[in-house]
Amino acid sequence: MLRPFWMLALLSVACSHGTGRPVRQGDGGYSLSCKGPLSDCLHHAERLCKDDGYTVADARDVREFVGHESGQSHVLIQKSDATIYCGTHAPRTPIELKREPAPAAPAPSPAPAAVPPPKPAPTCVPGSTQACVGPAGCAGGQACNATGTGYDPCNCGG
Repeated sequence: MLRPFWMLALLSVACSHGTGRPVRQGDGGYSLSCKGPLSDCLHHAERLCKDDGYTVADARDVREFVGHESGQSHVLIQKSDATIYCGTHAPRTPIELKREPAPAAPAPSPAPAAVPPPKPAPTCVPGSTQACVGPAGCAGGQACNATGTGYDPCNCGG
């Protein structure tokens, strides 16, 4: 889409910060160079493209200090340039700015399998017997249980 010459003239006047004329590219875009921050250059793009909007294909903002740091000659030089396409006629897909989704919280680790309690150490040999004192002081005997973990109750007989 060609722009009338008066639009280019308007842009040149608007770029009083020292921009050159917008340069029309062979692919339909415009190259803008500004003596000032990138925001100024993009304001010129708005004026050039009017209600069609624009796509920025490439942009650069340069801030440079010149002169001695401690002297009055220490000056900030700002310049910028941009390549824009009016409307939606950019030769490549516009860049989409997206936020990466926040990383998912790590899944809780599964609870460790229940560990069975350790078997008690044997206290006697299964089936062995020993003398014992039962209820009311009777003399009796008792046998080691089948698992070896202890003796059965004292048996004083009938």
